[in-house]
Amino acid sequence: MTRTARAGITAALLVAGTTVVTAAPASATILTSISSTSWSYTDSAQPKKSFVNPAGNAPVGAKVTADGKKHVSKSYFTFDLTGLRGAKVLSAELWGREATVADCSAPRATELWVTAPSAKPPTWENQPAELSKVPGPGSLDVCPSDYLDWAAAPTLQQAIDAGRTSLTLVLRLPDGQQHNPRFGRTQQPSLTISLEKNQAPAAATNLTTRGKACAESPTVGLGDTRLSAVVTDPDSYQVGAEFAWWPAGHPDQRQTTELGKYWTPGYPLWTDLGQDRLADGVTYDWQVRGTDELTAGPWSGTCRFTTDFTPPTTAPQVTSTDFPGDTAPAGGVGVPGVFTFDARGDQDVVRFAVGESVPPQYVTADKPGGTATYTFTPRTDGPQRLLVRGVDAGGNSTPSTTYRFWVGSNGPSMACAPAQAFLGETRQCTFSPHGTDGATEYLYRIDDQPEVTVPAGSDGTASFTITPTDAAKGYRVEVRARMTNGNLSADRTTQIAVDRGLPVIDAPPSLMVGQPAVFTLHATLPGSATFTYDWDYGTPVTIPVGPDGTAQVTITPAEQGQHWLHAHTTTAAGLVSAQDEVNVTAVTNGPKVTSVEYPEYAVGGYVTTPGHLHVLVAVAGRGELHLPPPGRGAGHDPGGRGRDGERRPDPAQRELAVPGNDHDVRRRDGVGGQLLLVLPAVGRPAAHL
Repeated sequence: MTRTARAGITAALLVAGTTVVTAAPASATILTSISSTSWSYTDSAQPKKSFVNPAGNAPVGAKVTADGKKHVSKSYFTFDLTGLRGAKVLSAELWGREATVADCSAPRATELWVTAPSAKPPTWENQPAELSKVPGPGSLDVCPSDYLDWAAAPTLQQAIDAGRTSLTLVLRLPDGQQHNPRFGRTQQPSLTISLEKNQAPAAATNLTTRGKACAESPTVGLGDTRLSAVVTDPDSYQVGAEFAWWPAGHPDQRQTTELGKYWTPGYPLWTDLGQDRLADGVTYDWQVRGTDELTAGPWSGTCRFTTDFTPPTTAPQVTSTDFPGDTAPAGGVGVPGVFTFDARGDQDVVRFAVGESVPPQYVTADKPGGTATYTFTPRTDGPQRLLVRGVDAGGNSTPSTTYRFWVGSNGPSMACAPAQAFLGETRQCTFSPHGTDGATEYLYRIDDQPEVTVPAGSDGTASFTITPTDAAKGYRVEVRARMTNGNLSADRTTQIAVDRGLPVIDAPPSLMVGQPAVFTLHATLPGSATFTYDWDYGTPVTIPVGPDGTAQVTITPAEQGQHWLHAHTTTAAGLVSAQDEVNVTAVTNGPKVTSVEYPEYAVGGYVTTPGHLHVLVAVAGRGELHLPPPGRGAGHDPGGRGRDGERRPDPAQRELAVPGNDHDVRRRDGVGGQLLLVLPAVGRPAAHL
């Protein structure tokens, strides 16, 4: 082979022993290489001696040493073929590198021969038989040649087909050159075979029927029957498989199905046989073999299964003395309870399926059609249910039975001493177990703090101390017990009763805009030193608490309407009480105008409907009553038209009736509806318009 011809292989095989998968996705071949695992040479000058894996280069042909003695040699190279068992060789090239050449002008005729297997290393006197000459060499254009190659595909294939686990070849010169030192040379002590090959998938392993090993010979029920196996392939990165099945004893009824070659070697692959491809009550044998794009592997051994497509019909009976059905709460979280399942004599039922999960839990019956016990440990309290089905050997289920029961709450209790106290007062709180559950430790959390574990004493109780200091916190305690059976109980939420020292605010019965109002603040938190208050969420003001625990605050409302006063106390130690607040309403002393025909903030009357305004005043004096200008009431456009487009009478003239004869009334008509009137005594109607 020329240097150019062998470039395609050497480019793919940068290092001897490297394996390269071909690029085509559908290819089942790989480019790989194997190197000689050992070498030796013989020497005519020492005919009884073998030289195995010596240092230095491999001698080929004749040479004369400084002592004038001639040495004629052959070099032997052995390859390990165990990794190529069963391979089909598509192409192969054996190559090596010359180290030295006595005379590059002499024609090169290095030969490569296959030798017979030999139990001992060769000597000049005891050489193995040379069976066949390998075609070559090529690449003769360089001396010494860095790449001498021989066409090795037929030679390699013959050795593989013969079942040989190793192959030994000898480098030598032809008889006409072998003894002439002019043709002598040395070879680097390693040869490499670069090849493209395919090996069939290995025999399939890990055969299962619906997940059960062959040794179980399972019975399969309703639904698809999955047959699964693992296929490996030494040189393919995608494999397929062929499955075959037939009624036991009737291989003439063999059926097959093939999987595409897209499965990953070394991982399970499977086919699902539909129920329509199998008969009820029949025993089947099956086997599988792996495939790649070029060949198929050997058939596996056979597995066996039996079909049963007729489900049992009797729903099981469920009872429990620990959790009586549909009665008062019983047991508790973490407290195991025993249930009894009864197949009620249905001989097809061999186990029970419990729960609604997929897959469910299974409990084996003591005999076909018999009973089984099931222990259940609740994780939550309250109403619960068990869904139970009888199951036959093929996995077919009976109708289900739903058993309803109620799990009691068994969270631990907590008591604090004193039962209630103010902020800043230390409390001792004690946990106690529920009933006879006992406890070895308690896990509790206060508000959003991390969970804390505290060990229980010999009496099953445990205590902790706490000094509440923050009025804004709830001091809610969530606690659960580690019971003596090792399980956790239900949790229980309770609260530490804390008096947050909420102050009391006494407000005056009424407030008038512009008039001072006195509020009295009462401290309840022991040791309160100051009050801090704000009016309508304004800037807080701090004042001292008086000797009697009170303080007065004078506030003059600037606007009518609702107002808020907030207040809290602070002790000398810095404890802040809860905040109290009062909502008060300040009224104004201005006149109040009402109308039946035209109520405030509402639609009333029509443009032409006469209306009456009633003015009620709180103090005597003078005031102005402003009315809409003529023609600009609701429903009018600037031209005085109503919504229906018809012009309405212009109410330019207004009549003002004032009780009594001693009121100065001045009116201006048609220019804006402004009436200036003298107000009567407090509480009297000033005018009727």
